[in-house]
Amino acid sequence: MIFKKIGKLLQQNTKPKLWWMKLGVSLVASNLFFYLLFGSHPPGTSAPAPIPGPLAGWVAVQIDAELQTPFQVGKKVLLINRDKRLKVEGVLDGERPEGDGKLTFLVHEKDAAVLFHYRNWEILPFLRHLTFKALTKGKTHEISY
Repeated sequence: MIFKKIGKLLQQNTKPKLWWMKLGVSLVASNLFFYLLFGSHPPGTSAPAPIPGPLAGWVAVQIDAELQTPFQVGKKVLLINRDKRLKVEGVLDGERPEGDGKLTFLVHEKDAAVLFHYRNWEILPFLRHLTFKALTKGKTHEISY
């Protein structure tokens, strides 16, 4: 007797079946959307940048240079010598040594020789269009007595 009364109440007060199906499909679609949006890659893990390594045309060079950029393995950098107005493209390689202060870089073979001929190298983040200021010859703006 009670079940008949409950059945009559449910039939009178519930939404049609089509509405329930639409609600179910929308819940599944929203869950799928948020899974694709937030769950596609694991949090906190990223693949390191590929390091060129000792490929043909690349050599590993260890020099004493002043680091002007945060140290990151595989970061593309620009080695510059302000006195001789030279620039060499390279990639930071390996881990930073603790004691000797020398850093290891991967550079092209044709550019490696110039690193050993001169001193006072600086390491900057890679700048594609770096140009050096023109040298002025003659009088400067200094006041002389």
